[in-house]
Order: sequence, then structure tokens, then C-alpha cells
Amino acid sequence: MTILNKTLVAAGFAALLTLGTGCKKYLDVNSDPDRPVDAPPAAILTGAEVTAGFVLGGADVALTSSLLSNQVDGTSQQFKNYQLYQIVADNLSNCWGSIYQGTLNDLVELRKISEPKKWYFYSGASKVLTAYVLGTATDLWGDVPYSDAFQGLDAKFKAKYDKQEDIYKTIDGLLTSAIADLKQPQLGPVPGANDVIYGGDPDLWIKFANSFRMRTMIHLTKKDPAGYAQKAIDASNAAGGIITKVDEQAAVAFLNDPTRANPVQQFNAQRPGYITYEESFMIKQMTALGDPRVDAYLTGGFYDSKNSPVYFMTVYELDFILAEAHARLGHDAQAQSFYEAGIKASFASVKLDATDYLTKPEVKYDPAASATDKLKLIMTQKYYAMYLQSENFTDWRRTGFPVLTSKNPGKEIPRRYPYPQTELSYNKANVPTGISLTTKMWWDQ
Repeated sequence: MTILNKTLVAAGFAALLTLGTGCKKYLDVNSDPDRPVDAPPAAILTGAEVTAGFVLGGADVALTSSLLSNQVDGTSQQFKNYQLYQIVADNLSNCWGSIYQGTLNDLVELRKISEPKKWYFYSGASKVLTAYVLGTATDLWGDVPYSDAFQGLDAKFKAKYDKQEDIYKTIDGLLTSAIADLKQPQLGPVPGANDVIYGGDPDLWIKFANSFRMRTMIHLTKKDPAGYAQKAIDASNAAGGIITKVDEQAAVAFLNDPTRANPVQQFNAQRPGYITYEESFMIKQMTALGDPRVDAYLTGGFYDSKNSPVYFMTVYELDFILAEAHARLGHDAQAQSFYEAGIKASFASVKLDATDYLTKPEVKYDPAASATDKLKLIMTQKYYAMYLQSENFTDWRRTGFPVLTSKNPGKEIPRRYPYPQTELSYNKANVPTGISLTTKMWWDQ
């Protein structure tokens, strides 16, 4: 749900805290001797959801990728180096660990518990969230471990890397299996408030799965522009539907509490001046266009308040995916309709009306424009809508839009994250070689 009620969110956090450990400590299934081996599945799900929200919506993913896509600027400490594209293996080891030991490990453990018992809700929800987090990891690093990972302490640091193409096939299989689980007539135990994303509603998890499949299909348009555009549309028409309403959006809400607050808010409060927002390329472009969302983004508290949610999938993202897909197929009427719907939904998300904005010549969808200009228009408006979301970094790499200028003249904008030092130290034999920050990954070629 977009903004879960405070009772539901508080209940989820309470369940996590009853295990007697902090979030990061609790979430390492294989390596944390303090974690109860018989932790209830509801608490495991809560932990995975909250950690996914905190990691993917925080400095290492949301803000760093937003810096690389010129939505924010790095002005101090390591983020000043990031601004110059000086990102090294040491910088992102914690991010990798939080994704693997902190989230994916828990989700795999939850499946191991739930599948033999035919607890279909837990197995289904864990597969959807696994697909989502794994998708984020591969879009940042390319080839990553999965099929050989999560084998216990002895194999923890020795997992082989799967090709990104195979990871995408794995994600698709996870989503298919998840939907089948969530459609079972007997779901077994259902977590209720411990599911801080959807409150234990299997139908909404199915919508999330179908919606995320749309994203994965549109990612592959460099491989087959028309084919994967059609597959994105097909996913939108799948049984069970997609996210079409605000209260169906996939998000993790946070609390008005210093230790359980939104990760961007915590980062800004604890590291003031490391990242600045007001003079970024995106904000300057939007200001020149007279876009009223600028004030909402910078001072409205929608993204950086303590209780701001971290969004996984939104209505406006799906509208823009469909606008792009239809534009690629020459369906101008549908493309225009979804394009305008995406802008309206983005404005509504910050309590604004888009009526006047849509009349601007620079914003209007022109069916007579070239295919390239239509794509540029759609992707630029999607970029403006998806503030502080890592998907912008992926969109720029796969489409070239919006047109970005390097912040460090003479150096190319990175196209991936570096593999972390922990992997280079403990799993060097399996880490892909010959990879630099500007090496294009599989779907980027």
C-alpha cells in the first residue's frame, strides 16, 4: 500500500523488535548466532521487507544512483568522490551485504520454512520480494550470485556468479511461481500486520508481481525493442491485474521516530551536506520548465520526512512503462493516454494538479514527432516523476534519455556499480574480471 496506516506499520516494526536484536543483526540468517533459529515466518517477512525498504531507499542505492543520473549532487566526503565518478570497491560493501545477507538470505530462509508446509502466502510473497531485490542487484552490478548462493556458512563467500541473462530468467520464474502460490485456495497462515507492504493481501502481491514483470520486460528493449515492448503490455493484461490505484502501490512506510525513520531523512539528518538537492541538473531542468513539483520535492516533505514511504512500484511508473511500450509499437493514442496519466499521477502524488502543466508546448505529446523524440519526451517526464528512485539510472542506460552531461569532464558517466571489496577479498575466483565502471552489462548492449 502507498502509505500504510501507522498501526499496521508500528505492528510490523514491533514484531521485528521483539526478536531482541537490531534490524541489521536480526536479518543475517546464516551468520548471526544471536538470531533465533526458530524465528516465526511473520517476523522474518517483516525483517526482509523493512531492510529492503531501508537499503533500496537509502544512500547506497537510491541516492547514489540518483547522483549518477544527475538528480542530486555529491558535495562532501565519499559523495564528493562519487560526483567525480571515483567509486571504488570499498564504498559499497555494506550495500552488497545488506542486499545479500540482510534481505535475500532471509527471503530464501522464509521459502525453506514455508514451502514444505504449504504456507503458500509466505512462499509467494517471499518469491515476489526476492525477484524485486535480485532485480535491483543485477541492474546495479550485472552478473551476480544467486543459484549457488545461500548454501550456509561454509559456502557463504564462495558462490559462483550467474550471468545477468540467466538472472532475468530466474526473476521471471520466481514471479510465475509466486503468482501460482498466491492463487492457491488454501494459503496457510497469513501475516496480517506483519506484512508491512500489503497487510497480508495475496491479491495485492499478485498485482505487484505482474507490475514488476512489466518493469523487467521494458528493461530488455535494447535486445528486442518491439518484442519486449509487447511483453510489457502483455504483463499489464495478466490475470490478477496490475497496480492501478494509489492504495495498491508497493511501498514500505517508516515511522516518525529517529531510529525507524525514512532512510533518506536519516541520512540527511546524520550527514548534512554530503548530498545537495537544490542545484542538480534535474532540478534546474524542471525549474526552467516551470514545473511546480520542484517545491514539493525540495520542501514538501514527501520524500525526506521521517514517515515518508520508500516506493517499490507506483502507478505513475507503470503508466510511463505503458506509454513507452505503446510508443515503441506506434500506438500513439495509447502512448499519449498513458503518458498524460503518468504525469497526472505524479502530480497527484505530491498533491498537485497537472492540468496547466500538460498544456505546455514542451510537455505535450505530439503524434507527428519522430520515434526518437517521443521516447525522449516520455523518458524525460518519467525521470522527473521518479524522484530519488534507482530506476532512473537504469532508464538512462537503456534509452539514453534524458540526455545527461558528465559531471567530471573527460570521464564517462558510470554504467554500473563496482563489485564490493568483500567479494574481491573472499570470493575473488568467482568475481567477473575485466569489468570497469563504464562496462555495459548484458541488457545495456
